[in-house]
Amino acid sequence: MKKTYLALVLLSAMPLLAHAEKEMAFAPSYLSVEGDKKPELKQWRDSNSCKGCHPRQWNGWQGSMHSIAFIDPVFQAEWAMGEKETNGAAKNLCGGCHTVLGTVTQTVEFKSESGKFGGFTTQAIANQGVSCEVCHSVVDTNASHTAMGEHGNASLEIANDKVKRGPFDDAKPRGHKAEYSELHTKSEFCANCHNVFNPVHDNFALEHTYDEWKKSPYAAADIQCQDCHMVPVETAMRVADEMLPAKKLEEHRLGGKAARGGPVRSLVHDHGFVGGNAVIAPLLGVKNGQAHADEAVKRLKSAAALDAKVTGSANNPVLEVTVFNRRAGHDLPTSLTFIRQIWLEVIVRDVNGKEILRSGSLTAENALPEGTVIFQDTSVDVHGKPEHKPWRVASFSVQNTIPAKGSKTVKYPFKLPAGVTDYSVETKLHYRSFDQSVADLLLEKKVIVPSVEMVSLSQNYKGLTAL
Repeated sequence: MKKTYLALVLLSAMPLLAHAEKEMAFAPSYLSVEGDKKPELKQWRDSNSCKGCHPRQWNGWQGSMHSIAFIDPVFQAEWAMGEKETNGAAKNLCGGCHTVLGTVTQTVEFKSESGKFGGFTTQAIANQGVSCEVCHSVVDTNASHTAMGEHGNASLEIANDKVKRGPFDDAKPRGHKAEYSELHTKSEFCANCHNVFNPVHDNFALEHTYDEWKKSPYAAADIQCQDCHMVPVETAMRVADEMLPAKKLEEHRLGGKAARGGPVRSLVHDHGFVGGNAVIAPLLGVKNGQAHADEAVKRLKSAAALDAKVTGSANNPVLEVTVFNRRAGHDLPTSLTFIRQIWLEVIVRDVNGKEILRSGSLTAENALPEGTVIFQDTSVDVHGKPEHKPWRVASFSVQNTIPAKGSKTVKYPFKLPAGVTDYSVETKLHYRSFDQSVADLLLEKKVIVPSVEMVSLSQNYKGLTAL
């Protein structure tokens, strides 16, 4: 069969016309197809057809953020807002990762009357977001077309030749042809959508998860994204603690069959790709959604560690809190680091429970109070003004994430009331995918954004001495 490759480079390399902040319009995309035929959705399979032979992989994918990448209501609302504000420029820019098949077949349509800001629709399997067919049809990347020669913004080449690419060089499936792909074993595969550039502002990296990994000790130890995000959380913890790829862990217990009827493999990857989002899948009520959310919470609770001590003098004590990025192979937080929130909550009380210091406790409106220490990047527009809309973010004025295997220390000066020498310190680290104001802006119905307590520490002190 003649192979047809679809080059999905439409994104970070696309010229964009920008006149101040008023008008934006993308030039035609780099979508290219060998021959004269336009690709059609029927050339790829529904992910549900993979379940019969690959139940383990299908169950991992179903309910994952990949499976709901297109129907995610927060993404859809922001995408729609971006579509209106950029005069259509956001359609391919965002769709290239969230519905690859819808983008390459140009079956994505914007309905201005749908939802709070409008909404996007597509057809058939393109609704399945980052589906089995998307990843296993990838044949190469187009890094030469992306910002600084690096991956990002769906710099993919996918095939519609019905051959499935993957990590086994001896696969002999019954239902389709297969080819070995070294790319599928490397972080560069993930980089195609987990480095995101803004083509308006000098290809500024809005999301730089791949870059964070690349300069981390994990990359130096040949630990790939797949070693942490395609294994159970408990295995990912071992990978981070032992600093070894999953396949080199003793008794990793990841063996099994990659397909029914196939040979027993020493390692078979899961396909949940669990990160930190525990909100959207349960909100949608999709099958396996709550299970994925539970895994996300487990991963968040394993990622960081806390240490605290009181320094200074009896008259001017200072609480020093250190947050360690213990097990994430990238920054904490990662992804859209100007949207994600990791923050410290600190409470100091005397022996009678009276508060001496409180910082970082959510308000009744589920908001973070002024003065909260948030590990987050501060995004600004081209004029240096605060801006959270991705299509208008030009740079970060402050970068305050915690790198892999790194730490950051925060100081909290406080005063002990006269006569008080004994007191307690409670320190907590929290995470949530986005601020309550984001949900209020984007969603039609009121949704309280949940937060996850990643780690906590309770201590008692007498003067400057921990008891």
